[in-house]
Amino acid sequence: MRETCRRCLRPTDFCFCDGLPLIPTRTRVVLLQHPREARLAICSARLTHLALAESELYCGVRFAGHDRVRALASQPGAYLLYPGEGAVAADSLTASPPAHLFVIDGTWKQAEKMLRENPLFAALPRVSISGVASGYAGLRREPGPDRLSTLEAVACALEAFEGDPTRFAPMRAAFRRMVEQQLTCAKGERRNPRHRRRPAASL
Repeated sequence: MRETCRRCLRPTDFCFCDGLPLIPTRTRVVLLQHPREARLAICSARLTHLALAESELYCGVRFAGHDRVRALASQPGAYLLYPGEGAVAADSLTASPPAHLFVIDGTWKQAEKMLRENPLFAALPRVSISGVASGYAGLRREPGPDRLSTLEAVACALEAFEGDPTRFAPMRAAFRRMVEQQLTCAKGERRNPRHRRRPAASL
């Protein structure tokens, strides 16, 4: 078996922790991850959680019975990072950044379902990011050029809130490095490079 990094849980040959410091933030990022996303090789929610000192990561579809998540969402200053009608630009909140920023991690179809299943999150004021191209670089199709990975969207939002783009640059660099590694591993293979290889069934 290959040696694995205890922090990022990736093989040490593909570990990116050396370039990923723990970054303090004024805004607490709360990541709500669809269970299927947790099984993917490119798991940007986990990378985001590893990078941010003030972050929490929860996996599930329905959070009505999750006391911690409901408590955070009910506090003043809670926002949802999600595009759409009524969303405000992240850079408009620099003077008064969100206390808690909720982020749904999943495909757009999964995210829409999670919003339907969790009216509490759907009712939060929304903040959006625009004008930034996705860094998936052919690894994953997005419905538009400005539809970003979870990590990219969070990094952009925090850069805008705190007015300090350079502090979050290591997050983007680590993500690009992980994408490049995954593309290299998948080169010449017909399987979807987003997914981890499943072990062969035993007889």
